[in-house]
Amino acid sequence: MLSDAVEWIEPPQKSTVIGTGKGGVGKSTIAAHFAGHCAAEGQRTLLVCVTSQDDDDLGIKTFGRGIQPDGPSVLDGLGLYRAIAERAPLVPVREVRPNLDVVPGGEAVGELIPLLMHRMMTEGATVVLSLARALAPLAPWYDQIVFDSAPENDSLEQLALGAGRKLIVPTRSDDSSIKGIRRISRNYKSVRKQVNPHLRVAGAFLYASNPSATSMHAEVNDDIRTELGQSTPILKTIVGYREKPARNARKMGLLFSEYEALLPTSAKSYDVAAGRAKVADVVPDSIVSLSADMRALNSEILEYCERAA
Repeated sequence: MLSDAVEWIEPPQKSTVIGTGKGGVGKSTIAAHFAGHCAAEGQRTLLVCVTSQDDDDLGIKTFGRGIQPDGPSVLDGLGLYRAIAERAPLVPVREVRPNLDVVPGGEAVGELIPLLMHRMMTEGATVVLSLARALAPLAPWYDQIVFDSAPENDSLEQLALGAGRKLIVPTRSDDSSIKGIRRISRNYKSVRKQVNPHLRVAGAFLYASNPSATSMHAEVNDDIRTELGQSTPILKTIVGYREKPARNARKMGLLFSEYEALLPTSAKSYDVAAGRAKVADVVPDSIVSLSADMRALNSEILEYCERAA
């Protein structure tokens, strides 16, 4: 049985997929910070988390941030699941930060995989445009749309790639992360060829590394271009590896800049020694440089996305 004619969707002009083929490289953290940066710059921004991992860098679920929509819960990926399953517009959590709305990811997003495979039999490759169709009624409201792309499944990764115009690829320096780029490169080429000719690689970069390891960076850049193509733009900013402030910020559902703003009221180590405070009450000074690195990275991502456009 042939499917009915399907309308092809043109992705929004300013729509960026943050994606790579492997988890644990900082992808969701980068997506949340980039979306937060765009919103702080005064651009009305939507972050769509196309991942079954329960990342909560913005504190939506843990701390109840944002204005929940009326009706059934959209947390844990339920909103994204219903939008695709019912062929309905996305319903975001509004004002998670000023100018920032979010469609949360979570466990229910993984339940889309068998649904997409079933629809593939009748709709063919155009099933990859399911997210683009769910986004289309909302897209005119936003200046920037950011997708946190799932590394755990090709079908979910392709959903995000089908709805965006630019692809930004972060990686770590280890071999498994580089091999992950091979996976998203394959999905990128397939989606661009079959359903989304507007898609472009805007850039790639090494994340959470020692900024002084320049020879190793050169090797990684060569590896990136081997997988994505020799013309792939490489961002210059290196966000240094500072595990403690990054971990603390995530546990509090704060962006790095928001965590840095707590420094003036931070407890001191002698307060902890005297029993007047807990270790978690101490904001590490290293958050200053981490926050500065992330600001520089976000600005560079914007610049490279404009170049790609």
